[in-house]
Amino acid sequence: EGQECPPRFVFVLQSNGFDALQACPESIPFQNYADREKFESIDLTKHKLPKGLAPLEGLKDKTTILQGLSGRCTGGGHSTWGGCLGQYRISGANLSPQNITIDYQLGQAEPGILPWIGVGMASGARDALMNITARAAHKTMPIILNPEKAYNSFFSVAAGGEREKNFHLKRNLLDYMVDDVKKTRRALGSLAGEELDAYLSAYDQLAARQYQLLDNKEALRKSAPRMDERFSSTVATKRLEAQFELAGSALIGGLTNVATLTCAATEINAQPYLGIGVDISNHAFGHMGGNKPGAKGIPYYEKTRGWLFGLIARLAQRLEETPEGDGNMLDNTVIVYMSDAPDTHHSTGYEWPLAIVGNLKGKMNLGGRYINFPGYGKPGHHTVGALYTTFLNCVGQRQQTFGRLDPDLDEKNMQAGPLAELMV
Repeated sequence: EGQECPPRFVFVLQSNGFDALQACPESIPFQNYADREKFESIDLTKHKLPKGLAPLEGLKDKTTILQGLSGRCTGGGHSTWGGCLGQYRISGANLSPQNITIDYQLGQAEPGILPWIGVGMASGARDALMNITARAAHKTMPIILNPEKAYNSFFSVAAGGEREKNFHLKRNLLDYMVDDVKKTRRALGSLAGEELDAYLSAYDQLAARQYQLLDNKEALRKSAPRMDERFSSTVATKRLEAQFELAGSALIGGLTNVATLTCAATEINAQPYLGIGVDISNHAFGHMGGNKPGAKGIPYYEKTRGWLFGLIARLAQRLEETPEGDGNMLDNTVIVYMSDAPDTHHSTGYEWPLAIVGNLKGKMNLGGRYINFPGYGKPGHHTVGALYTTFLNCVGQRQQTFGRLDPDLDEKNMQAGPLAELMV
């Protein structure tokens, strides 16, 4: 209809690090970050993707492996929690987000019915993962870990039967609660304080979301995923398959233009991969090593990452099969894979390998490329924050930096975006 298609972003976060060695195709000579002196871009056409990324082989012309960006501002460690998306440091027992995260800020720039959704997988039976995504400092957004509850949150308005009935009961309850808090606020006057205002704001947002879903009931009915046994499975990997189905439906139905999917993110000593035959904890195979050739941990990394990239490939193919404008939905989408720990199992943040599918209809010079940025502190080096600034500039937000700055790096030349090397 002549309308510009909205840019979309999907962030996929996996626990336990993503070693630079494992991001490098075997036919490309690997360099440690300390030895990289210059920017390098290699055509992937004649190179097979690394084993863990093999499911993307059919999408190689749309895939970019990005090496050398640093994230020292997060401190590294087993997990940076929300620092991976916010580029700030969380320390000790205080996991509260320090600022808005890139996924939510991108969602605000080009909102669907909702600015953002988050779903994921955990080893246990928790319902939500907090402190990964934030809409502002100390205002975390929940990653829903139960696919059935995620379905109820986003698609029950169009589900029919008891699920749709429960949606309306919840909507009525929220209306009552908002009205009740407002009455209390008026009665207390200046004594009400910030805490009551925060409650009112939260309930107001929830109630407004319910009405937005109701207004878009028919579009959501058409795109809603088909619920099957995976949505209630006790097997974590099956649940994540369902979450990818749900995220794809949310994008196709216009529910959101930004989704975050977590794969055991923040889990240090857990066994999330029993469903694909990995019977030791991710912490255990992390200590077997992954950043040196022949390390005993590499086959475990390759198996778990290969399974996850299979889900990413299926999501990308589903978007590619969905017509939009003069092309398809994948044309207007960027899928970013990264770990919530920058590099290796006990990560340092000196580099943060990423794999990216898509280029926002040519707004970014991505696809079919293996890219090395110079090592930490060397001329031409850049940060993950600068990459996030590049994304923001692609959606019309012209800020120059994102997140906490690294005091040991030059701000203008290494931390400010957009990155010319990745732009058209």
